[in-house]
Amino acid sequence: MSDQVNTTAQSKFQNNLEIMLQQRQSLIYVHASGPVDAAGSEKVDLKDFLGAVKVQKGSDRHGDTKYTNTPHERVWVTKPVEGYVADLVDRNDKLATNINIGSGYMIAQRDAINRHWDDQSLFGLYGTMITGKDGTTLTPLAGGMTVPVTQGGAAGPQRMNLDKLRTARKILAQNYNDMQQERFIVLTAEQQDDLLKDVQLTSEDFKSLGAQINAQTGNFTRILGWNIIEMELSNPMLDASSLTVDGSGYRRNPFWVKDGLAAVEWEKLFAVGGDKLPTKRYSEQYFASSTVATTRTQSGKVGIILNSEA
Repeated sequence: MSDQVNTTAQSKFQNNLEIMLQQRQSLIYVHASGPVDAAGSEKVDLKDFLGAVKVQKGSDRHGDTKYTNTPHERVWVTKPVEGYVADLVDRNDKLATNINIGSGYMIAQRDAINRHWDDQSLFGLYGTMITGKDGTTLTPLAGGMTVPVTQGGAAGPQRMNLDKLRTARKILAQNYNDMQQERFIVLTAEQQDDLLKDVQLTSEDFKSLGAQINAQTGNFTRILGWNIIEMELSNPMLDASSLTVDGSGYRRNPFWVKDGLAAVEWEKLFAVGGDKLPTKRYSEQYFASSTVATTRTQSGKVGIILNSEA
């Protein structure tokens, strides 16, 4: 970082500090259910689920009781590795600039932690659930929860369209989800642009579709009951970005119901700033870390829409 700070020192800042273009807020993690406090454990039994049962019918007098064997399922989450950001501010760098470099580093670290939370959310949405009595069964994202790339067109790969949103909603409903709860979908700028070209969504004649456009950004925030999260899934700052595209290069846009993504926290945030290190000639240390994870809660609550961006 010293070269970057020296470059800063060559310019005369007027007590201004600007952060380079980047995703700065947590966009997905804030919509996960929970969080569950997992401090002190390596593996957490997140939830125990009871399966569906059917009523028995009895019309005979003094007949035998028929007992139901209620199915059980259990979801686990293992402790992830800590995600952290650390930096040093040299005393000479502080003397050579007219900005508070330390506070700038803390802002940059805050932004990095926010992205880390979303990174962990993407791993939870796309990754495998840990299930079973002892937490030894790995359950991948169900194939039946995928809206095909060909949906909504006569032939061939299709870009994002209204029909895909309708199909995703139908998939959740057919899996017996509570459709009264919030539903979310992550779209990149490409999919937002595709939908903005759809006359059905932008015309005054189709208000029944419930399309809402943010007057400031010009982007959709809600369509057909979907809460739209706009996020660049190929952001190279995200370790999970490789999961957002399939082997054919199609975008994998995740969707879920509110209780379909759960957050588990061992330590949501640990941060220190301004500690002077004698071993580094009293440079100041700035450090932030987070240990969190997410998981799908049930197979029928999370899916993906495949979209062409060609």
